[in-house]
Amino acid sequence: MPEPKSKLPRSVIVLNVIMILLILVICGLVFSLTYSDAVQGEQTTTSATTTTAFDIEVGGEKDTAEAEVTTTASTKASSSVSMTKRTTEPTEPVDEPTVNNTTAPVEDEPVPVIDTAYDKSFFANDLFIGDSISTGIYLYNKLDMKNVAATVGYTPYKAYSNDIDLPDGTTGTAVDYAKSMQPTRIFIMLGSNGLASASAMEDSYRTLIDKLTAACPDAAIYCISVSPVTVDSTGAANGGITNDMVVSFNTFVKSMCTDKGIKYLDFYSEIVDENGYFIEEYAEADGLHFKGITYDRMLNFIQNGI
Repeated sequence: MPEPKSKLPRSVIVLNVIMILLILVICGLVFSLTYSDAVQGEQTTTSATTTTAFDIEVGGEKDTAEAEVTTTASTKASSSVSMTKRTTEPTEPVDEPTVNNTTAPVEDEPVPVIDTAYDKSFFANDLFIGDSISTGIYLYNKLDMKNVAATVGYTPYKAYSNDIDLPDGTTGTAVDYAKSMQPTRIFIMLGSNGLASASAMEDSYRTLIDKLTAACPDAAIYCISVSPVTVDSTGAANGGITNDMVVSFNTFVKSMCTDKGIKYLDFYSEIVDENGYFIEEYAEADGLHFKGITYDRMLNFIQNGI
């Protein structure tokens, strides 16, 4: 009988199997690394070729920068995306809007300087008769109180009919004070408080001029236009005043001055904007009364216009 074949120990068989598996794993890793290097080299070559094509075909600083971006993107992208980039024509970069710096800059128009200077001594012996707007002449310390006979709500009729507290400490009408003072010049700025019944005020305005002429025969009399109101004037709204009413009454005052041989001072035109409203910078919050600078402008206007 033949001898029975000797069997390998189990431990030897297991060891051999493990060694075979290790060899297969090592071979697989080597193959994988080799293939990966080959693919990466091909992609780098493709990206470099694309960059060269951009530089040659387009050129310029902006285009070179764009080619560099393409190279980076190709390194990170898959091979299929890289092929798409290679076969697509590069697009022209969109130019940003350019500022026309070849033309000399346009200089801003110079802001006109308004002269508001006046000589207070010029008005030392003058008298202003008016309503609440005129009280600001001394309240803002533009002129002395003795130069102003005015009060809130004054009208031409009240100027010769209603007693008020006068600058000399007495009470009486503006005409009474003018007769006592005998000013060199009398400036009347009335009308804002009577525009709702302008026709009646016209007669009283003529009467006021006649009474002042009789009381102060040596005084030069001037009528200052009624001032405009702002577009959103609360003061005008409460008083029912519109700029159309102001313009209409000023037309009457100017005509009256011509008839009586006295001078009309159109300060309205100095403080009105292109739309016919009181310039905001000169108006108080109510859109009717004057700011301090407006009195400066008015006194300068009068001093240089009479």
